[in-house]
Amino acid sequence: MPTLFDKIYGIEAATTIANSMGDVVEGMSWDRIEAEYGLLTELLPQHGKSSTWGTRLPNGDARMEQEWGYPFIWHLHDRPPGQSEDGHERYRLAVTAIIEKKGRITVDDLARVWIRDVNPNNFGYLLGPQDQVIYYSLKAGVFPWEVGRYATFPGMIGTSKMMIAVGVINACDPDQAARDAHDLARIKDVRGPRDNYSFDVAAAIAAGTAESLRPHATVDDVIGVALSHLGRVPRAEVAEGLAWAGQASDWKELRPLYQARYRGHWMSNAVEILSSAMAIFSLCGGHVEPAIVNSVNMGRDTDCRAYIAGGWSAGLRGIEEVPARWLDTVTEQVIADNYTVSKRTPLESARGLYEAVIASVQDSRQRIQDLGPHEPSTAFGTAEKKSVAT
Repeated sequence: MPTLFDKIYGIEAATTIANSMGDVVEGMSWDRIEAEYGLLTELLPQHGKSSTWGTRLPNGDARMEQEWGYPFIWHLHDRPPGQSEDGHERYRLAVTAIIEKKGRITVDDLARVWIRDVNPNNFGYLLGPQDQVIYYSLKAGVFPWEVGRYATFPGMIGTSKMMIAVGVINACDPDQAARDAHDLARIKDVRGPRDNYSFDVAAAIAAGTAESLRPHATVDDVIGVALSHLGRVPRAEVAEGLAWAGQASDWKELRPLYQARYRGHWMSNAVEILSSAMAIFSLCGGHVEPAIVNSVNMGRDTDCRAYIAGGWSAGLRGIEEVPARWLDTVTEQVIADNYTVSKRTPLESARGLYEAVIASVQDSRQRIQDLGPHEPSTAFGTAEKKSVAT
């Protein structure tokens, strides 16, 4: 059985790998991926990475004018195998905040790390130009819990790309993980508008991660906990995908079902990605390598799906299930990365998160000790007698 540290290290490795591998084919349909790559199983370089959005500039950058504020610019650059992408950069910012606080964080804590660690010259490389809305709002003095009202792409999965870290610091406490997710999600989204279930998805991802870190957790345990933190509408949508998984003999049978179900929908819709990630997680039995590979080859928002399915699987199985060839690549790459918000290797992040979890547990033990040895019923009875006597 993997130790808690093994699980956390596995999560740090698997989420980095999943985001990097999935970024290569993000936005492609499953049949195009199959035609161009066969079955994508390795971390590949990306030459001339920019964007198909906006207008192509002479230097290769892509530019999209905005009605208000700075234009969105995606810079032409090469990405070596194992390099991060925008969602994992947000994840790394959350990890930094947790490590430095040595415990659970608030949206205020997260915002301070954004202001300090984000280099605005790097928007459009790893962090997307849409992330500048968050950064400049915070720099201008907008309250962190209000920034999500004005951020780009509401209702999308980008809000949730920080939430596995929230599950880790709340190891074995999924309810608290979900509450923290609702707080932190406010930096990139807002709860309330119809058909925007990003907060539900954020809570489900954090809670599922916290559950996966229990010593004897199972795939069904993680799925059940995640479902319990979804409202009626997103829960029904996710349950539909889980039903498909239950009837499928192979993960490939899911591809045309999801393609037809979400044709015409924005590919990064949070509920779709959670649904497909949970379906893959279930079909793979919570094993790391197939969870990542199958998620990546499903098409559409490949990196986000792999982040969830791979992260949860690593939470169950630990670092031993992460292929060494993948881990070596992402470890070597991040040390030399010029664009990332954090150069910590997966091992270094895992050590920091583990220490934060232990510090948090020690704080809880101290609180229990400070409360005293009395049973609640005894304490209540004593207080009641004193009240009557008075």
